[in-house]
Amino acid sequence: MTSEIEYGKTLLIEVQDKLQECQIHLRDYLDERKNGVETIDSTNDFQTNLLSIAELSIDLFVEAELLKTWTDIFGSDIPYFSFDRQLFSYNDSDVFDVTDDVVLAVRGLTKNYNLGKTTVYALRGVNLDIKDGEFVAIVGNSGAGKTTLLNCIAGLDTPDYGVVFFRGRNLHELGDPAKSKSRLLEMGFIFQSYTLLPHFNTRENVALPADLAGLSKDLKDRIENLLEGVGINQQAKQYPATLSGGQMQRVAIARALTNRPAVIFADEPTGDLDSVTGKQVMDLLKKFHEETKTTIVVITHEQDIANYAERRIMMKDGIITPR
Repeated sequence: MTSEIEYGKTLLIEVQDKLQECQIHLRDYLDERKNGVETIDSTNDFQTNLLSIAELSIDLFVEAELLKTWTDIFGSDIPYFSFDRQLFSYNDSDVFDVTDDVVLAVRGLTKNYNLGKTTVYALRGVNLDIKDGEFVAIVGNSGAGKTTLLNCIAGLDTPDYGVVFFRGRNLHELGDPAKSKSRLLEMGFIFQSYTLLPHFNTRENVALPADLAGLSKDLKDRIENLLEGVGINQQAKQYPATLSGGQMQRVAIARALTNRPAVIFADEPTGDLDSVTGKQVMDLLKKFHEETKTTIVVITHEQDIANYAERRIMMKDGIITPR
């Protein structure tokens, strides 16, 4: 076992060394970009740095896979990827050429969970752009990493590596109060289990995000319009316990729209509903998308639900896969 441990240590050192070397080339490359040097010729190091990053990335991929295999076989004598987590942390969206029409830009998103002696690789370097006004479905079977991805891009969970730019800001460099404010004012959430407050009636549940944000202007008219829009105005004074599953999800949709968010995240929004009610809920979401052009990201394992989206993104084993 001693030789196997030494081999694992050697691999880890090689990965660390190449990461540090890659970091140097990347910083030089970024300096060149900031100085406006982007012409590839023999008079500058722009091409050299770019090629070095590419070559090192290939080496890193191979050695990282070897290290992962070693860890899976020989246990946790050496933590997998126990190098400096801040080695590749950026706060400049220009690094990734994020265009103005991209509301969400994800690069290298990685998230692992430890369950006893087992490591679950939930996200394995996900790259993703979602444009303003898109209706996107992230599709995959249970365990594909869909909900973990949603939690990370919405700031509900913190990735181990990688960055999430939301409306031009590095989401995970914001403090907790700033992230909470962003979720309250710029994001809407629809969950499979509705998450309505049981002691609030329908109108109070829908108004809650605006109340928390202190947005009282025109609130009454806005809430009434939302209740009517989702077809739940007749149940405005009823409490969740007296509503059907479809009615509760309509309340959740109205609540998600209350603060006019930039993005709505819907995690398995029809998971607890029968097929007929599920179709009604998705028809409602599509109608709101067509009317408001709000960006919608739906997480689902059902192709029928995914077909409502303009773009479908397939996930399997923590990565985005071709269709």
